[in-house]
Amino acid sequence: MTTDDKCIAITGAHGFIGRHLCDHFRRLGWEVRGLVRDTSKYPYRESGVQLFRCDLPDTMEPKALERVRVVVHCAYMTRFTDLEAARHVNEEGTRRLLAAGKAAGVERYVFLSSQSAHEEAQSYYGRSKLELEKLFSLDRDVILRPGLVTGESGDGLYHRMCKMVQNSKVIPLFGGGRQPIQTVRVEDLCLAIQAALEKGLSGLFTIAHPRVFEMRQLLRSIADDLGKKPIFLPFPMAPALLALRLIEGLHIPFPVSSENLIGMKCLRATDTTEDWSRLGIQPGGIFRRDS
Repeated sequence: MTTDDKCIAITGAHGFIGRHLCDHFRRLGWEVRGLVRDTSKYPYRESGVQLFRCDLPDTMEPKALERVRVVVHCAYMTRFTDLEAARHVNEEGTRRLLAAGKAAGVERYVFLSSQSAHEEAQSYYGRSKLELEKLFSLDRDVILRPGLVTGESGDGLYHRMCKMVQNSKVIPLFGGGRQPIQTVRVEDLCLAIQAALEKGLSGLFTIAHPRVFEMRQLLRSIADDLGKKPIFLPFPMAPALLALRLIEGLHIPFPVSSENLIGMKCLRATDTTEDWSRLGIQPGGIFRRDS
């Protein structure tokens, strides 16, 4: 990849993963364009990230993709009360981004999918990510299915789990907390994207630490990391799902959504050793204290 090719646009650049990607590629000397809803905010540690207004599917600054060779598509509405609105943003937004990229001459995409995206998925999140993957070319683009992305600070699912453990004396273990879970440090995710681009790789990669834990082990590790000693209480899945839908119907803030719970039911472990080998990366730690 030549210097002239190192112009990258990142959608959802104000999000947890997007912010890290912007900083990561700026440190490498890339020209980085953050596609965001509010260009007045600059949450990056590195200087020089260029911000362009982008509110998918309806708004994108005309010059946002000018001279851009690679687009990393992170933007995705995960927390919502209106499913049709989420579909409008996620599905139509991705199609319009691809159309704009084609008009601007974008050469390849990196799509942030999810380990939840598979044929047995029951959640909207898992099913929609799987469908969106089909919009990209396995011969040209990179589709990444990250595990649970961890890091020191942020507002993703992992960080909401940390806040729940931090602030709660009783932690529910839905379905006994036996679901398989694999994590990936946000730094390793950034390195995976860098490696795929620099090596000219394409196709589907599952990006998660090869070691598989149960959800209850992850929550206990978070508690140990935070110095907390909550009571872990097994809770049957069906009544938990009913309770969460009631909470959502009353618009009461809660760190876990019914979508999260439905997705949790269909979690499955993946052997990621070969994918890391293709990228030439050895993943680092598993939990936050390993960062």
